[in-house]
Amino acid sequence: MNQTLSIRPFKTPFLKDFVLSPAILPLQDKEIIQMDQELEKYEQLFLDPEVEKNLITRNELLASFAISKAEMSTLTLEEAQEVYHLILKNEKYQSISQKLKKGLKLTQKDHDKLEFYNIANTFRLFNSQPFALKDLTGAFIQNLHRDLTRGLDIFKNHLPEFELYKSGKWRDNNLIRVGTYIPADFSLITQGTEELIRYVQKDTSPTKIAIFHTALYALHPFNNGNKRISRILEHLLLRALGLNKKNLYSSSYYYHKEKPRYYKYLLYSLERKNLNHFVSLVQEALSLSIVSVVGLSLQSKRSSLLDNQSKELKTILKPLVKRHELQFKHLFQKIKGKMARQTFVNYLQQAVDTKTVIKRQQGRSTYYSLYIKSEEQETISRWLALVGSKLSYIPDEIRLV
Repeated sequence: MNQTLSIRPFKTPFLKDFVLSPAILPLQDKEIIQMDQELEKYEQLFLDPEVEKNLITRNELLASFAISKAEMSTLTLEEAQEVYHLILKNEKYQSISQKLKKGLKLTQKDHDKLEFYNIANTFRLFNSQPFALKDLTGAFIQNLHRDLTRGLDIFKNHLPEFELYKSGKWRDNNLIRVGTYIPADFSLITQGTEELIRYVQKDTSPTKIAIFHTALYALHPFNNGNKRISRILEHLLLRALGLNKKNLYSSSYYYHKEKPRYYKYLLYSLERKNLNHFVSLVQEALSLSIVSVVGLSLQSKRSSLLDNQSKELKTILKPLVKRHELQFKHLFQKIKGKMARQTFVNYLQQAVDTKTVIKRQQGRSTYYSLYIKSEEQETISRWLALVGSKLSYIPDEIRLV
């Protein structure tokens, strides 16, 4: 590493060993902030209110689900939705107390449902009220951990090899390992956490929040539940900075979708004491999560375009809701076996004739896309041009929307 590019953001023991090279981070703070501001303007002018409402609810569910899956939950999305409905109705999760009254054994699934309930309930609570940077204290972080892990330590009597959470209390031992990585000595947690809080509260920026996320996890302040704490705090700090005001997107869900890369770069940062690896992933997650919001809005408009089409055309054109354009052979591949080729060709030509679909010839290949003029497509194209020149990786589901 070129030492002239490297800085050491922290001074306290353990944290002072971590380095950062700001010049080689993929994105600048002003670029992320500008994208978020454009999203806010887009939401005000173009986003359908019903789509917006669905996006907010969807984001709360998926972000909470993603955070729970970071802790290796066995919960399916359908099971998470069932628990989430209790929260929407302001009902308590009583399944565990009911089982205990009957003398029944608690299972891993019981644990995972209560874990998700705690996460989703806490996430929803904080999204409904303001959070200021000055509110971030060591006591706040401990109380947040208590809320996220409430009641989970009861499972020590029911599950083998259960790792205690010790809700709301700093780690009091040096037994924890993350792979081969050894976190800070437990005696340094209070001092380290206080420095991180001072660091992120001064001249706060998206990059500083990403550094805070990485360094807090590196400290490993709690016996268990450190990923969920780091992710929730990242979300709260970004909103305190003025980003994601409507809670339309979530970097946590991006981490879930890119789980192998999430763990890879997190461990790289921990083992090498190099903040760049994971901070770069946070920047990637933020920028592409913003792109995804407009992508989902565009998909909603494309889907609406198919509402008045015949059943056959809906089946043929459905793949074009999530993809901007598909080659003929790929479009036919998705329906092969359900419809004769000539029938498929006839329906597709009908869609072209009625200007439902645009046909584009490139060499010997033919491409099709839904005919729709929208602010979303222009915005996505411009954003992807920006991040595409800076990021080494963009998932196909975002790049090809």
